[in-house]
This record gives sequence, structure tokens and C-alpha cells, in this order.
Amino acid sequence: MKRLSFLLLPLFLSLCILAPMQSLAQAPPAEYKSGINWRAYQGQTINVLFSAHPWQEAIMPFIPEFEALTGIKVNASKMPHDEMLVKIPAGFASGTLAYDAFMGRYYDSPKFTMEKWTASIKEFLEDPKYTDPNWYNFKDFFPAAQSITMYGRYQDRLPITAEASIVVYRKDIYQELGLKAPATFEELLQTVKKISDSKKAHGITVRGGPALWMPLYGMIRSHGGDWFTKDDVVKINSPESVAAVKMLAELAKYAPPGIAGFGWDQINTAMLSGVAATFIDSSVIYPRLMDPQKSTVVGKIACAPYLTGPAGRVSNGHFWSIAMASTSTKKPASWYFLQWATSKPMQKRVALKGVLPPRASIWQDSEFTKAYQPDFIDAMNVTMKTAVCLPSGTKAGLSMMGLLDLQTRKVQEVILGQKEAKPAMDELAAEYNKVIQGQK
Repeated sequence: MKRLSFLLLPLFLSLCILAPMQSLAQAPPAEYKSGINWRAYQGQTINVLFSAHPWQEAIMPFIPEFEALTGIKVNASKMPHDEMLVKIPAGFASGTLAYDAFMGRYYDSPKFTMEKWTASIKEFLEDPKYTDPNWYNFKDFFPAAQSITMYGRYQDRLPITAEASIVVYRKDIYQELGLKAPATFEELLQTVKKISDSKKAHGITVRGGPALWMPLYGMIRSHGGDWFTKDDVVKINSPESVAAVKMLAELAKYAPPGIAGFGWDQINTAMLSGVAATFIDSSVIYPRLMDPQKSTVVGKIACAPYLTGPAGRVSNGHFWSIAMASTSTKKPASWYFLQWATSKPMQKRVALKGVLPPRASIWQDSEFTKAYQPDFIDAMNVTMKTAVCLPSGTKAGLSMMGLLDLQTRKVQEVILGQKEAKPAMDELAAEYNKVIQGQK
């Protein structure tokens, strides 16, 4: 008996030592101290599908920290987004989807919520058992970022990135010609004409081909138009919308040759190579322009807020998002992952890796802002206050991608001079109505 006691003594002492150490290990770091129990679902495993994307690259190295914080294991997978667009719907349709959470585009939400592929997050977001409202601070997201969480038929996702159309320009060329950053669309048109006339560069680069709808939406809203209303009333051929299309066609005259085929890659190349002097598209180009490995114009770039039109400054904002699968049997644990990934501490860390954040407070954070020029930070802060997302409609949102393809083709006809803006938009409106009326 004495020998047994002697043998058990070291085990007893080791347990006494390890117990407080384990308690200390389970205490959350100061930045994650909130009113929830982060260890409530320890021992569970969740499967998360990421799109191959800069946010995915930035956050994946931090996943072990989430696992240490919560005791929840994350099986992370990634694939190209085009492949995800096939795999996720197919998985839901066949009942074989194995993921608890996944990245996605916010404008997929109308279709995903109609099919009930994504889970509602409202009860998790509003229940203090799952979310400390003061710590998480949902209101910290930019207004447009908040709106994408409710883009479908119910609240089903959280924003993970932020971008918006801003003005980016070659300050050296502008200074040489005595030009100021344009504040309105009319000023922009006059400015890019002067630059093109000077032969120093093409005045502007704009999308005239694939996905031209993305920057065009901000132009349309700034002119007082829209594509359609929440009740599916088509507005794409309103006088205001037509005026915006005319403006795009006028600007395209001062862009590099072949503009009708220009998409995101081509307008990036035009700025990075110094071929064009002005850019009014997504802010995500900025880090690339500052990278000497990619850009020939480092040190020659300046930024300004998005342009003001007859209806004010209304840029098109875009936000990648993350959602929970409705079929997940581990929704609370999955919610903890969504909450952690979109929290201020984590979004700041991802932002410091170059991924622009959807939380307004981070754009005021000195550690983040010192990595960028003040004019870029100011351009984004001003622009994001009034930026909006694409209209969701009721039936229209279910056919969003088809509507966008139709729009691209009709606007291209205007850019190429094949049709006037008004009849082209009337034809587009008729096509929109056919698609919308074809929805159940």
C-alpha cells in the first residue's frame, strides 16, 4: 500500500501542477474577453470551405489560434470560386454537402435564402448567449456592409472584406497639366479629355466589357437612377439611368483602344503600366499600384473620394461574405467561427496583411492607416459613408447574373456607337421584365 502511494504521488503532484496551467491556457486573450463562453463547444469539429482569395490566404494562418481559443477544430478547404459556384448548389441538391460554413458573394444570397441553403444568423447575432453585442459591435460595419447581411430573404451572412469605387489618378501628370482631382462626373469628363489631348497618357481606363455593371452601378445611383426597385419595378431606362450610361460612353472615348473588351484585368494593367492616368473602379487596385513588383507608377499615384453626380456621391460597394450552411449540425460552433473571423481583432490582423476591412473603426486605427497614404484612407472613409450595394429586388435578385450579362451587352452597344443610350436601355428594360416575370 505504501509502495502504491509512493508510486501515485508523482502523478498526483503533476495533476496539481497541470490543472492551473490548463485553466490559464483556456483563459481567452484580452482582446477576446467578452460575455460569451468561448469554450462552450470545445471538442467539436467544423468544416469550412474557402474560396481561393486574398482573405483566405490572410486568415488561414490564424485558424490555430481560433482552435486554441475555443477548442473547436476547423477542417479548412479551399477551391476556385467558379468551382464553388457549382459544388455548393450541387451539394445542397443532392444532400451531400459536407461543409458547415463557406465564403461567398453577397449577391448570391437571394437564391441561397430562397432555397434555404444558408442558415439564418439573426438568432445567433441577437442572443447574448452566442454574441456579446458590445464586444462584437455589429454597428461598426460600414452601412453598406451591414446591408449585405440582409440582402436575401433573411439575414444569412457576415462581411469579410470591403471595396468601393474611388478615384485613383496619376498625380504627376495631373500636376504637369495643372489639373486637380475631379469631384464631379462633369469635371472628370473635362479632365480626362485634357489628358488625352496632351498625349501624356490616355485620360482614363474604364470597364467596357466583362463586369462593366460593377462600377456602372455607382454611376447610375449617383445620377439618381437604378436598375430596379425592391418591388421589381425596372428603372434601368429612366432618364437618370440613361444619363449615367451616356456618361460612361463619353468617358470611354478617352480610354485605351479596345475598351469594349476591357474587364478588371485590363483596367488594372492600364494603370499599373502607366498607359492610363485615371481610374474610377475598385479600391482593391491600390495596394497593387504601391507594389514595385507589379507597378511602374509607384510614388506617382493619388486618390480621391468617389465622384458626385446629380444625386450625390453613391459609390458601388462590394463585400465578400461568409455564411453558415442550413444543413450544418454544428451551427453554434460554426457561428463562433463566423463571429471570430469577422470580429474587430481578427479583421484588423487580416487588414494588416493587405485585405481591406469592412469595419469602419479599423479605418481610423493608426496601426492600419500608417500602412497607406492619407489620401487613400480619406478617399475610402468618405466614399464608404454613402456607398451602396446592388439592388436585390424580390424576383430580380434570383436572376441577378443573367440580368448583369444582359446589361453588359446592351451598354457595350452604346460604348461602340452601335446604338443610342435611350433605345438601348429601353431594350434592356424589356429584357429585364421578361426575366423577372419568368420567375415564380
